[in-house]
Amino acid sequence: MLMTIWSILRLVIFMFTVPMCIGQLFKFILKKELRTPGITFLLGFFVYSGIIQIISILCIMTIASKPHAFETCFKWSLFVVLLFSVAGIFRFDKTMFKKPDIKGLSIDTKIFYGIFFALVVFQMVMAIVTRIFDGDNSYYVTQSVIAQKMGAMYTVDPNKGGSIMLDGRHALAAIPMWIAFIAKAATVHSTIVAYTAWPILIIPLAYFIYHEIAKVLFADNIALRPIFMIIVNMLMIFGNISIYTPATFFLMRTWQGKSMLTSIAFPTILLIFLWMFKETGGEGNLSLRASFWGLLAMVNMFSGMCSEMGVVFGAGLVMLLTLVLLYSSKRVTVLLGAFCCLIPNIIYVVLYKLM
Repeated sequence: MLMTIWSILRLVIFMFTVPMCIGQLFKFILKKELRTPGITFLLGFFVYSGIIQIISILCIMTIASKPHAFETCFKWSLFVVLLFSVAGIFRFDKTMFKKPDIKGLSIDTKIFYGIFFALVVFQMVMAIVTRIFDGDNSYYVTQSVIAQKMGAMYTVDPNKGGSIMLDGRHALAAIPMWIAFIAKAATVHSTIVAYTAWPILIIPLAYFIYHEIAKVLFADNIALRPIFMIIVNMLMIFGNISIYTPATFFLMRTWQGKSMLTSIAFPTILLIFLWMFKETGGEGNLSLRASFWGLLAMVNMFSGMCSEMGVVFGAGLVMLLTLVLLYSSKRVTVLLGAFCCLIPNIIYVVLYKLM
């Protein structure tokens, strides 16, 4: 019983506490008004994923064929993650944690927010207690189990169990290695992390991002924000019109990279550009902060970590929104910022060609 409690505690630490601490370390890149607990956690989430991604890919490219390659990957990842987390503890800002002011909200708005939160909880519960058969389970989740239990990184056939050449098509999508890392750090089976713990992290985080989008879109009308969020919830809950919709991936394949690509990465790209549109419009202030482009580069890294499709579609979304920003800001320098934040995508394309 005590070991189970200790494993659950470590699971909470490596899924929730670590991103917050890492976010505290790097929150200096955020504007003051953006240094909220939620955005700080989101920043830490992307830095956290970047640490696992870089170390995993280095190990995959160099020692994947050697026995217990994941052991080396895990040890280096654990060292860097704990180093950043401890450093973040010393920079922890308790003042950002304030009780939300809901006194100014109307009764209708409070009711709508209550409906929104109830819908999110409903989806989290259903994602945990419902098991959906999906052919991808046998590959992606099994790769996490193989890494945790056998120490192999994409060099064991998840269907037959025999040794294979490095699977270059999937190897750079390192989400299964992240799940295996958390599972090993918490001494919890990878399937438990993927099917039970992961939805508790990803579902609220996705809706937090959409709520931040609503705060920009409805900056002057707070009452519309929960209504917008309820509409997003409805689209997700009733979006299972095929096995390929973002809603299906979001609620039924939460553990899969393509799910996080459409529910976390793409909305965050839109959110960052909305922040930049806000900075460059209306008041004649056309200067862009490098922190936005830096955060966008981290999101692009995360897109590649989710799926090879994220490398292309993430870059396409950035380029499309950059053209709109270029027209809005009348600054050619935004093209330089866009190019810099697309460097991770370019590196990924090169790596795919090499593999």
